[in-house]
Amino acid sequence: MCLYDPHGGYIEPLVEVRETGKEIEIYVDLPFVEDSKDVKVEVLDDELEITAAMRRSVRWERWGTYQRFQAFSQYRTRIRLPGDVDAQNARATFRNGVLKVVLPKRINKVKVNVE
Repeated sequence: MCLYDPHGGYIEPLVEVRETGKEIEIYVDLPFVEDSKDVKVEVLDDELEITAAMRRSVRWERWGTYQRFQAFSQYRTRIRLPGDVDAQNARATFRNGVLKVVLPKRINKVKVNVE
């Protein structure tokens, strides 16, 4: 897992995926994101893409043989979904730095006639 992108200043947030019988719940920890307007959620085929802008950047410094400095100002992650979902009925809420995305599973039920 790559924690940072040295070219774009992105960092991957902590993610938890829960699957129930009827839906997939995804919890994403987004510290330093203050408003739901700063969060963007998209469903792309079998993946969920989340980007969020931080109100203040986070710095990572390493001093030793090589000096490194990196500042992160956005979160970005792609999550492979464990099943086929109904993206049109997806719901998302953002409270206290935690994004919750609920994706109903698409259930393809076909009646088979028995002769």
